[in-house]
Amino acid sequence: MLIAKTRPMNAVLLTVAELCLCAAVAVAQYAGPTLTVPDRAAAAPTEAMQLSRLDATILPGDVIAITTLGAPELSSTTSIASGAITGGAGLAGGMRVSEQGNVFLPYLGAVQLAGLTTDQAAVLLRRNLKEGGFLADPQVTVQLVDSPTRVISVVGEVTRPAPVPAFGQLRLLDAISACGGFTPMASHTVQVIRTGIAAPITVELGSDPMHASQADIPLTAGDRLIVPKVGSIFVVGEVKTTLSFPASSNEPITVMRAITMAGGLKFSAALSQARIVRTNADNQRMEIPLDLKKLMHGQQQDQVLASNDILYVPSSALKATISAGGVGVMESVFYGAIYASSVLK
Repeated sequence: MLIAKTRPMNAVLLTVAELCLCAAVAVAQYAGPTLTVPDRAAAAPTEAMQLSRLDATILPGDVIAITTLGAPELSSTTSIASGAITGGAGLAGGMRVSEQGNVFLPYLGAVQLAGLTTDQAAVLLRRNLKEGGFLADPQVTVQLVDSPTRVISVVGEVTRPAPVPAFGQLRLLDAISACGGFTPMASHTVQVIRTGIAAPITVELGSDPMHASQADIPLTAGDRLIVPKVGSIFVVGEVKTTLSFPASSNEPITVMRAITMAGGLKFSAALSQARIVRTNADNQRMEIPLDLKKLMHGQQQDQVLASNDILYVPSSALKATISAGGVGVMESVFYGAIYASSVLK
């Protein structure tokens, strides 16, 4: 009879314990203090926002388009595969500057254009056509169409890492957009390596789009934009599902949110002995103690997890014994004591 009573009582006690745990989580949803995390401010070095721009000069290997009004034979007619400044897959008229830095034009022959800006090249061609007696009032324009060297390299956590043509007033967000934007693992703290500057330029894009312009620095040809990986957060121990997930660059991942993503706590969790294992800048590990019971009852503020944090929830020996059927053993002792007491009476 004693053993027969043990199983129902075991089930009842487990049910009561689970209801208490659910009640604690329910209280945590409404009674806890609001976690306020300020937006990450966008920031960039002041000198990086003041990049002096010079007119691009024509280089060997560049493709230029020459248009001479009323003289199509003096306009560039060679069709080449474009896709640079136009960003499309169509064809654009143009001619490639030779390795010696010149182009070959009817009447004029080889004309040295490398080292000149497009405006200076147009002035030179107009003068040569007029002085040579080919046109009385030549109207010539020169446009840079493509360049194999005038690019910005974008590597790391973007959708399509690729060189971005550096034409016009190109800025940081333009280059990221041209590569398809960030991946889910991308950090919003990026670095720009620039020729002539020893240290990389660190740019914090922040989490508020309204202030993104404060970090949208101008870029120039030869810049290398590196978008690093943001890292992961790990949840292990007495949770329903052990998992890892990328740390968010915009929205903070808190302890309660991480536990929810892991499916919640097991009954055997030692709520007052949880901890965050964090690796600091010196590669030294530190532990931050947590009391999940206080946290769920709103007596402790929810903590924000950092990249590569490990949230560890250990097991309670007492709860583990109960969940493994130890309630029956304790109940047997309890009823045995009552029986012995009645016999003695």
